[in-house]
Amino acid sequence: MKKNKSSYCIFLVLFASLFANAQNFSAGLDEKKAGMLLEKVRTQQATEDEKKALQEMALAAQNSGQWFDERNHDYKKSMQNIDHAIVFYTALGDTLNLAFNKKYKGHLLVRLGKLPAAKNEIQAAVYLYQLSNTGAGVAAAQFELARIFEYENKADSAVYYAGLSRAYWQLQENNLQLVVINNMLVYHLLQLNQTEKAQSVYQASQLLLKKQAVHWQPLLDFYFTAMLLYRQINDMSGANRYRDLYYNKKAELQAQGITARSYYERDGQ
Repeated sequence: MKKNKSSYCIFLVLFASLFANAQNFSAGLDEKKAGMLLEKVRTQQATEDEKKALQEMALAAQNSGQWFDERNHDYKKSMQNIDHAIVFYTALGDTLNLAFNKKYKGHLLVRLGKLPAAKNEIQAAVYLYQLSNTGAGVAAAQFELARIFEYENKADSAVYYAGLSRAYWQLQENNLQLVVINNMLVYHLLQLNQTEKAQSVYQASQLLLKKQAVHWQPLLDFYFTAMLLYRQINDMSGANRYRDLYYNKKAELQAQGITARSYYERDGQ
């Protein structure tokens, strides 16, 4: 009973927030219909079709949030959409999707420099994933914790949590996740002057990329961190090769209307 009361209170807070910021709804979202569906779900009067309609709205808001993040680096607009998805998934009692969006909100809060709030969201996501006995979710949240430590300039802690996440995905043989984590490890191992370890991780990514194509973001990160690695070992030929791959890929994406850059690109690099 206590758990249900807590969930209900969370819903009310998110519900109020949603309508206090109605002007920020995702483009094309019917706020009147959303309000009606939310009320029906909250009062347990919704039909299966109405629940499905709200689920579709939640997914649309989630996708919109990711779009603003990945293509425009507009973290505030992205979070507005993710907050909408959180409202919907909370009402639906969809624990897994709620956990994903809490984790994603943590990622966005990191980008906005709100690290304590980010930790709270990610810890909430870990709890929700544990409720669902979802090892993949816990591993994903560990990676987000690594991202927080990255922004706190704590390379050793970033490497530790990224390593925990990597161990899980290695058991699952998930190449896509491994490339993302490896990029982070290479960057921070270089910061720690652990060049040999960074080279080993970079070589592992090379093999993974031969097996499977990846999204442009981890590919950009691979090119960029590889460039940094070759600079650190004073191999300028290799560094220049990856620099060209990196900037050519950015130009290709720009031609598609995507303003892209590596997560690890800093001014002057």
